[in-house]
Amino acid sequence: MKTITTQQLIDRLESGPVALFDVRGDVKYEEGHIPGAKTSPLGSLVFRVAGTMNPDSFVVVYAAGDDGLAPQAAERLSELRMTNVHVYEEGLQGWSAAGHEVIESPHAKVHARGEVIDVRPIVIDRERDYNGAFAGKPTAVEGAGG
Repeated sequence: MKTITTQQLIDRLESGPVALFDVRGDVKYEEGHIPGAKTSPLGSLVFRVAGTMNPDSFVVVYAAGDDGLAPQAAERLSELRMTNVHVYEEGLQGWSAAGHEVIESPHAKVHARGEVIDVRPIVIDRERDYNGAFAGKPTAVEGAGG
C-alpha cells in the first residue's frame, strides 16, 4: 500500500493532476473536506470511481484519519488493477491539525433528523447515467431498477 504525507499531498495538489477522494460518506463530506476532494463513500467507491479513472491515474483516498476506511478504499481500487493509488493516512484530522483549510460543501443538503416529511423518487436516464449500468429493460420486480 502506497501512502502519502500531508506535505507530499500539498506538493502534488499544487504541481499536477491528482484525483482526491473522501471516502467517509456524503454527509461527512458536506460537513467538511479537503479543498479539491470529491466524495466517494467506501460503499460506492468502485461504482463511482472505477468507470471514470485510468488504471495509472494518480489517486489519493482519505477518511477521518483513524477509522481505517482509506486503506480499505485503496485495497478495493487496487483489486481493480489501479496501480497508482495512495492512502493519506493522516486524513481530515491530520490535514486540519496541520492548519490547512477544511471547507464545507457549497451546496450542502439539509439532512433530516427525525420524521421524514417529503419523499421524492430518484429518476435516472437508464441509457446515460452511471456509465450505462442501468441500460436495458427494467426487471419485472417492482422497484428493482425499474
